[in-house]
Amino acid sequence: MYSDADFCNYIQQAAGEQLLSAKAFAYCFIAADEEERQKRLGFLQAAACGDPHPADSSMPGKGLDPALFEQARARWESEWKADPKGFTDCALSGSLWQSAAVLRVRQLPRLRYVAEGLLPQGLVLLASPPKYGKSWLALDLCLSVASGKPFLGRPCQRGECLYLALEDGEQRLQSRMSRLLGDQPAPAGLFYQTKAVSLDNGLLTNLDFFAVKYPRARLIVIDTLQKIRGEERTSSSVYAADYAVMGQLKEFADRHGICLLLVHHLRKMSDDADPFNRIAGSNGIFGAADAAMVLARSKRSDPRTTLSLTGRDVEEQELILTFDKARCRWQVLGDACEVEALDEQAAYDADPLVVTIRHKLDEGGGRWQTGGMGIVEACRQLCGEGPATGQEAAALLKQLAPRLKERDGIAWHCRTTGTSGRRLHLFARMKAAPVSNRTISTK
Repeated sequence: MYSDADFCNYIQQAAGEQLLSAKAFAYCFIAADEEERQKRLGFLQAAACGDPHPADSSMPGKGLDPALFEQARARWESEWKADPKGFTDCALSGSLWQSAAVLRVRQLPRLRYVAEGLLPQGLVLLASPPKYGKSWLALDLCLSVASGKPFLGRPCQRGECLYLALEDGEQRLQSRMSRLLGDQPAPAGLFYQTKAVSLDNGLLTNLDFFAVKYPRARLIVIDTLQKIRGEERTSSSVYAADYAVMGQLKEFADRHGICLLLVHHLRKMSDDADPFNRIAGSNGIFGAADAAMVLARSKRSDPRTTLSLTGRDVEEQELILTFDKARCRWQVLGDACEVEALDEQAAYDADPLVVTIRHKLDEGGGRWQTGGMGIVEACRQLCGEGPATGQEAAALLKQLAPRLKERDGIAWHCRTTGTSGRRLHLFARMKAAPVSNRTISTK
């Protein structure tokens, strides 16, 4: 049990906002009974919010805002009630471990997103092969956040940004901003550097100064990670060296509650199963990041690029992007699954068999009956292409039948006629009367 003397000694030695700490209130809550507890709380409030003693500077009285004291009291009292012994033990001993029961009721700040659902605060990687347009994406992100405009269709919280364009000079950066902004001025609150010292030589001191100078800062982009890593270390563990570098950057991002985006490269090797395995360096780089984005294509000449996203505080996503060369801006076509479904639907709608069957059913009042070569000829006349033989048409229709039924409500049947064994294909919209007993001469 901590005595009144222990409590008084702490109050006299505590500086400023230490009187609003968990430890200060724990000295009050641990009192033997409710009367003593309230007495200590009253003394603590006087020490925190009262005026300093005019003749003795060592006497309590820090002149803090009473509203701040009440906020602290409500917070710590709530946590103490969740686990009285756990709360006081941890607060008074200064232990690194904490009570899980206390964590359950603790009011924590909401995780902030630079771009909602896409870029959380913390350490984030953006990786792609060289010359893929990731620097265009990074600069566009900075412009979006500084102006509070959407990025890749996601709302952005407006705030100051710092862009370390370490592979560009001012001329190239100016040119890129002109392409992205057109006739619009650059937003206030976007700052840049084209040179920076390495981590070993004080980079974080520079970034700390920026974050303190601009407390509303949301984003810092370092383009590229390799430019600020400094000299290669002789450590026997590449993983440990990479993780140490990333750990310093993550600690900075967490301390200031901002998003620190590192532009990085991919290996040339291909790993179709997991694009994140292509991130250059050891797994220490990817492992230390809070989130990672990878831009990749199956072939460099492909007009579409897949943006894969994973992280601790974001849902795994795959977005399909295209690069508008006229505006030099990335645009979102949609989620990979959605785009794949749209592509498949477009291919289905353009299929010569589908086009021909729909047309013939419209002409025939919802029914069409013909032989294999009748299908071949009808496709050629209407579309200029299609199956080459009746057998090929039958094979394709067998694959197509489920989608014809599901998407167009078209039933397809194939039967042989007479002793010749000629195949007869029967098509009908499902709301129409059956056509199986109706005979129509084939073409």
